[in-house]
Amino acid sequence: MPRARVIWSALALLAAATALTAPQTVGAASPPTAPSGLTIDHNRLDWVDNSIDETGFAIDRCLGTGCTAFGQIAKVPADTTTFTDPFWASGTDRYRVRAFDAAGSSAPSNVVETILVTANEVFPVIAASPTSGTAWLTVDFDGSGSTTLSGAPTSYTWSFGDDQTATGAVVSHTYTTPGVYAASLRVTGGNFGGSAASTAVLITVTAPPLAVADDLAGTSPVRGQIRLTWTNPASSTTSLVIERCKGSTCRRFVPLATLSTSATSYTDATVSRGSTYSYRLAASNGVATVYSNRAAVTARK
Repeated sequence: MPRARVIWSALALLAAATALTAPQTVGAASPPTAPSGLTIDHNRLDWVDNSIDETGFAIDRCLGTGCTAFGQIAKVPADTTTFTDPFWASGTDRYRVRAFDAAGSSAPSNVVETILVTANEVFPVIAASPTSGTAWLTVDFDGSGSTTLSGAPTSYTWSFGDDQTATGAVVSHTYTTPGVYAASLRVTGGNFGGSAASTAVLITVTAPPLAVADDLAGTSPVRGQIRLTWTNPASSTTSLVIERCKGSTCRRFVPLATLSTSATSYTDATVSRGSTYSYRLAASNGVATVYSNRAAVTARK
């Protein structure tokens, strides 16, 4: 075989092997496929799991015939296909289910509704304030207005819709994740304290605006190190990066380290003695990026 043909064949084989082993481009992550076939029997829900990569399922509920103001009442793990609602309310309860993962929630399943009836001996009432705001949102709940036909209520049990619960007539709860939640109260009492009834109130939690520290400052406590500190504001930040350039008026900042979004300090041990460096924080939420003030620090000689 001529030498040129041998070389050409070797190059062709190398190209083919490279194509087989080269990293493949994968599309952007997307929410899982929505569940379907939702059915209800009294307060038990069953559905079909149509996704293979969900993190879990969120169960939404609203109260009243034809209602559309749904709020999340619970989450269940991946591969779960059933849920029983212990906080159902007397009257018409409507439900739907969503699959979720790190990319977000699927479209909701079909909606089902059921009519449930209690003994009408207990009448739960919720007062909540505030009912909307940005995360972290602390809400005060008061169920002391609840009554029974005979005597005072004997217990108050709360479910806040984010898998957190509490007991007592008056409680507070802090929501850390944006969403619409149906905070439920179940009150017992009545004859012999054996009757129970539930109600709910919607709490709307939104993401705080994107913000970054405005008090970035630095010192050089020991040779060869610069220590930075700052205060984090409430923010929708999902990525926090410390950037650096050399000099007090430099402009070409480059990433130095990716930090936890809750970080409030960083030590740079890659500085030269006597040199001045400028630092800034870059906070991003996947849509936009904002920058902190500049902190210029001279490394100790």
